[in-house]
Amino acid sequence: MKNAVIFILLLTTVVVGYVAATSRLRLSLENLEGKTERVVRGDLRLPINATGEIRPARRVEIKAEASGEVIEIARRAGDRVKAGDLLIRLQPDDELRSVNRARQEVQIAEARLATARITLQQARSADIASAQAQVDQLVPGVELARFRKEKFEEIPDQRREEEMLQRSTSFASQLAQLQAAQASLEKAMLAVPRAEQEVKQAEATAESALASLGDAEKRLKKTDIVAPVDGVLADIRVQIGEVIQGGRTTLTGGTLLAVVLDVDRLIVRAEVDESDIGRVLAIAPAWAKPGREEGVAAPADLRDAARAMEKPPVITVESFRDQEFEGVIERIYPEPKSLNNVITYQVDVVVTSENRSILLPGMRADVRFTAEHVENVVLCPNEAIREGPEGGLGVYIPKPGAPTTERATQFVPCKLGLDDGNQVEIREGLAEGAIVYTKLPVKPERGKDRKKGRDG
Repeated sequence: MKNAVIFILLLTTVVVGYVAATSRLRLSLENLEGKTERVVRGDLRLPINATGEIRPARRVEIKAEASGEVIEIARRAGDRVKAGDLLIRLQPDDELRSVNRARQEVQIAEARLATARITLQQARSADIASAQAQVDQLVPGVELARFRKEKFEEIPDQRREEEMLQRSTSFASQLAQLQAAQASLEKAMLAVPRAEQEVKQAEATAESALASLGDAEKRLKKTDIVAPVDGVLADIRVQIGEVIQGGRTTLTGGTLLAVVLDVDRLIVRAEVDESDIGRVLAIAPAWAKPGREEGVAAPADLRDAARAMEKPPVITVESFRDQEFEGVIERIYPEPKSLNNVITYQVDVVVTSENRSILLPGMRADVRFTAEHVENVVLCPNEAIREGPEGGLGVYIPKPGAPTTERATQFVPCKLGLDDGNQVEIREGLAEGAIVYTKLPVKPERGKDRKKGRDG
């Protein structure tokens, strides 16, 4: 048994050594002979890569407009909701009392307005008419007293001091009464604009009371908190039994109750490097470019625009590595962002592909914009491009007609096109199917071979 174990160990050592020696020999031969690849024909695209975050088209924060205790939570985070669906219900007692107080204020304001209008009507008609009648009644008496006084003064022979005093006194009394009546008339006329102002004030007070009543009734209705838009309920921030304050009584606009996300329209806000933004602008639709002309607007359905594009932006996420998502450039923001001396521009890409429903807000996304591309061209591996003996770029190929053992090469200058880092477009110099060196062979040392032959 012991001998068998020793034999197996020796056999294993021999096999492993043979495999290792064979591998080293094969690698050594590959290093000597070089490495070649065949030139092919195909398509080449030069992508622009950017990263960003998936976000919903709208993120709606629902704040409390009414005050009260939470008595019901109808939906949970993650539920899909439609506009108008009940989310949270508050105890309505506080807001109901506010409505009753507001109704009483309306009644008081309306009563004051009615009183002011009556006062104005009285000032315009009865008060002025009464004062005018008093003036009209006194004018003849004053004229008669003046006439008698003046006539008595024209007859000196019949002038008697006592009667003259009586006539003068009567005239002065009549005139004083007339002046008092005229003053009352002027006062009555001045009371009209004052009464008009009081009516306006009463009307404003009544309108304010009605507005307050409307707000109170609206807050009463807001004790049922509903979804403002279609979407997904992202979060519920309150619990049953919690007492919240409405926006009317707080400086922050009310307690945050819930968050709804419009996930039917997802956007990737990508950060594009300043060196690439020019090429992104070149392929962006007119409505997405900064400073677009008036009247140029994005279509209502961006999916049709995506289908019309030859090569729309491609979006990938780490969570679904085996899937790709298409999109459309919706907006390019003109203001740059600077972080650690790196300048980037924000580009909004709307996800339009049908499989977008599996994406979640907050996921990190990679966006690939295809700015330049060529089709049905000769493509050469990037590793094969080298500088020639006399300068210029090209490739090395096996020298035609040379023995294989010499491993001779020939430089072919080429006119190059697009380069994506892996393959290069060959515009002139090579044909489809040509063999090129991606790693040059090691030429044999002929001097040593000849010397070795002489020594032998």
